[in-house]
Amino acid sequence: MTEFNTFVSPEYPVLQSVAHGPVEETNNPDGQAALSLGLLVKGIPSFLATIPVTESEIGSVTHSLERGDVRVAVVGTSVDGNDLPDQDEAAREPWRPTPAEKRDLPAAFLSLVCSDGRRIDVAQIIAREGSASPEEVARFVLKQIAKGVQIPDLASTS
Repeated sequence: MTEFNTFVSPEYPVLQSVAHGPVEETNNPDGQAALSLGLLVKGIPSFLATIPVTESEIGSVTHSLERGDVRVAVVGTSVDGNDLPDQDEAAREPWRPTPAEKRDLPAAFLSLVCSDGRRIDVAQIIAREGSASPEEVARFVLKQIAKGVQIPDLASTS
């Protein structure tokens, strides 16, 4: 079994917002809420992601988030470039492999770890080039979060 290195941040205050409602108003599938998450980094809000959470679990998830500050856990791993969502050839980003190529790309998986131990998966950042190791990508992502870089912006820098 492959060993993964997990890197963990210091504690940050967490910001959250929940969108409930019918599909036509929120774009949430039936039975799901959209949980938007951010961190307060050096006093500045930093958006992480909006994730789907089932309506039956949203209360316990928000309760965990309200119990105190969170840590960001980042795991470096490799992903198969062929497993990335398909795009037409004209719109394909140059760093993504063609369907005929098999290329592993380094990636970082981000989770929030609540003070009560609950882990909430937040995002996956895949590096554009395979030149860095997964651990280097994970460390880079964690350093960028500590600087207040927004997660959507990391997709264009890593």
